[in-house]
Amino acid sequence: MIKAILCASLISALIISSCSKSIRSDLKPKEYNTQAKNDKDLPNLSLSGNNAAPSQHLVYVFKKDAVLKMHKIKITNTAKTEYFSVHNYRGGYSGLQDTPDKNTPTAYTLIASLWDLNTAAKNYAFYSYKAPTTVTSRFGGEGDGQKTVNPYGWELNTWYNVVLRSWKENGTIYIANFIQNEATGKWFHTSTIGRQAESGFLGVNNGAFLENWVGDNPLWDGRFHRKAFFKDCWNLGMDNVWEKSTSRYFSANANDAGRNGYFDRAFNAGYDAQENAHFMEHGGSVIPDVAFGTGRTLDLPEQANQGVSPSLTALSSSNESAKYKGNKVIVSWKVSDTGAPQLSFKIELIDPKGAVLANKELIRPEKRADTLNNSLATGNYNVRLTITDIFNQQSTAKTIQVLK
Repeated sequence: MIKAILCASLISALIISSCSKSIRSDLKPKEYNTQAKNDKDLPNLSLSGNNAAPSQHLVYVFKKDAVLKMHKIKITNTAKTEYFSVHNYRGGYSGLQDTPDKNTPTAYTLIASLWDLNTAAKNYAFYSYKAPTTVTSRFGGEGDGQKTVNPYGWELNTWYNVVLRSWKENGTIYIANFIQNEATGKWFHTSTIGRQAESGFLGVNNGAFLENWVGDNPLWDGRFHRKAFFKDCWNLGMDNVWEKSTSRYFSANANDAGRNGYFDRAFNAGYDAQENAHFMEHGGSVIPDVAFGTGRTLDLPEQANQGVSPSLTALSSSNESAKYKGNKVIVSWKVSDTGAPQLSFKIELIDPKGAVLANKELIRPEKRADTLNNSLATGNYNVRLTITDIFNQQSTAKTIQVLK
């Protein structure tokens, strides 16, 4: 279904551009916001080969390794067999996809994947958590690894904030994958994937890309216009300092083995001042801005007014409870899906004199309950609950009476 594509061209080339829209004179001046329904809706062309919209890459250059990567996307034009990658990071990628797979509840899915560290040595990537609606499987073809797919149902012309948060535990690196619909404010944790840890975390640079992986159906080729805007690309370093990109560049893949065919020059990228965002587009009647000349790469300007750190919402918890039963203290809580997502929690058992009798700390974004194995004597006991969100913001500790 999807293709694993950490392309070598992500490490090569230089990008940029302006926002003018150009139209090819040999194609009908029609824009395709959704999939055409039949051949009469297509430009009148005689095509052979794949004729895919050229794969293209937008790379943000940073100085330091990141424990968290954040990037926003808004898709305005789509068509089947299109992958809008938001994060292409060290070892993996995540983003939104328009798939023709009839087995999915919606064509508009959410993808997060991680390559194996060493497939031949059976050092596989894996998932440690998946949302109830997320489907997991192995992938292969251009490398092997762990894939998670969710029928998220993203919408056109809507901004989505896609966040990866990593941590290490017992020799393993874990990457939790989150998305926020900025129109509703709601966050969703689709999966946590992991593999054996190496030095570092998610890597330094961040890449977004558009890929039309074609297929065997003529309605899936480059005749359709795909476009997405990108903004607010951030790294959070191991030192807990936010960093924005120092430079940005774009590159479009050349017509390798005739893959692009007629649409080899159907690519464009730039900066849109009205959206205050960079964009990439390909397929249909798109041609490069004049700034490209005869080339396929461009440097891109800095986003305006990005500031020195992102604007973040705070985590909000509720329904905290602590119950004693069978020599165990069971603690539970809820976290609002419109506040910052949970990363970790700390629970402390406080005895009647105010001393800490026991405590537990755990990084588990999905957990909303845990247990302390303690026998309690007569008296009033409390639990103190402290939650840290994925942005390292710590909530105000809440004291909860233990009910016996």
